[in-house]
Amino acid sequence: MSKRALYSHKQQGGMGLLGSVVLAAGVMVAGFLMASAVKDFRKYDQFIEVRGLAEELVKSDKASWNLSFSVLADTPQAAGATWTKQLEKLESLVLGMGFEASDIRRQPVTIFENVNPNGAPVEPGKRWRAQGGFVLETAKVDAVEQASLNSDVFLNEGILVESSFIQFYFTDLNSVKPRMLKAATDNAKEAAQTFAADSGVKVGALKTATQGLFSISAPLGDYGGENSVMKKIRVVTKVQYLVE
Repeated sequence: MSKRALYSHKQQGGMGLLGSVVLAAGVMVAGFLMASAVKDFRKYDQFIEVRGLAEELVKSDKASWNLSFSVLADTPQAAGATWTKQLEKLESLVLGMGFEASDIRRQPVTIFENVNPNGAPVEPGKRWRAQGGFVLETAKVDAVEQASLNSDVFLNEGILVESSFIQFYFTDLNSVKPRMLKAATDNAKEAAQTFAADSGVKVGALKTATQGLFSISAPLGDYGGENSVMKKIRVVTKVQYLVE
C-alpha cells in the first residue's frame, strides 16, 4: 500500500472515531436532558390538595319587620274601612318608635267572608274579615330589635297583631371578603405544611386555588340565621400546592 493510501486510511479511521465520540456525547447529553425533563415533570405533577376554612362574626346591617292584623265587620266595605283606620294607627305607632315613613311598605289587604263549618249563623259584626299589614325595612337594626320587645303597645291601642316576624340581614359581604379569603388561604397553607412535614416533603409554589361559596348563618348553627342579629360568615377554599 502506498504512503498516500495509508495516510488516507488513517485519516478516515480518525474521523470515524471522532464521530463516534461526538455521537456518544450527544446521546449522553440527550439522556441527561430527558432525565431532567422527566424529573421536572414529576416534580410538577406531585402536589398536595388541602382546604382552608375562615369564619367571622358580624352584626346585621339591615332588618325587616313584617306586621299583620285583621278586623271584623258586618259588611266587606265596613271591614275594609275599619282595617284602613287601624293600619294608619299602627303605622303612626311604629313611626313613633323612631322609624321613617319611607321605611314602610304596605301589603295588600285581603277581605273574605267568615263561615261556620257547622252551618250556624256567624255572630253579628264578625261576618267579614279584612286582613293585611305592612313590612318595615330599615338599617336601624337595634331599634327594630327593641321595638319588637315592646309590641304590647299595639294591643294597648286596640290593635290585635296576628303576626310579627323579624328578619335580620348582613348585606355588606364585599367588606369582609378580602380578609376572609386571605385567612382561608393561610389556613390551607398551614394544613399543607403540616401534611408535608408528616410526609417528608416541602410545600412548593401554589398550583391552583378555588374559592368556595360564602355562607351566612346563625352564630351557633347553620339554620335560623334570619332571626339572629349576629351572623356567622363562613368560606372554604380548595388549594393545591406543588411539593419539593
